[in-house]
Amino acid sequence: FSNHFSAVKDKIRVTAYPSVCFSNVGRSGVEQPLILGRGCESFGTIAHELGHALGLFHTMNRQDRDQHIKVRFDNTLQQFQNEFNIRNKGEIENYGTGYDYGSIMHYAQTNALSNGKPWMVPTDEKYGHTMGSEMISFSDFSIINEHYFCKATIALHNSKNYTQPMR
Repeated sequence: FSNHFSAVKDKIRVTAYPSVCFSNVGRSGVEQPLILGRGCESFGTIAHELGHALGLFHTMNRQDRDQHIKVRFDNTLQQFQNEFNIRNKGEIENYGTGYDYGSIMHYAQTNALSNGKPWMVPTDEKYGHTMGSEMISFSDFSIINEHYFCKATIALHNSKNYTQPMR
């Protein structure tokens, strides 16, 4: 038995802070902070914040966002409107994956940060219940695998255009 952890230079340090769920997007130094406070205990929230630490932005920040959802800024609290900013082309790499309403990185239609009304509406209403999934989607895994050069074959499905099935 050998302890490989001490030889690892880059680490994600999970810490608690009251009522805060947060991580920077991507590597931010030798020790990446991932903050999971009270209310952040669900699998979906932890996976979402870990996604940020591994380099994933919110799905709603993609360049093709407006083709798939309409953001209702009138239903979004002022201090959270920047969560919906579309990122510059070079900031987000989707590796050819389609827009995934069921991504762990996609918010639900309504949220505690909105005024109780939908803060985004899918252009195809059938996807409304898919948004805000608590599970990691195929495209989430695919993007992470591409980003970290994991070229293993995925036996279930190897298309980069897989989208979450409608529920």
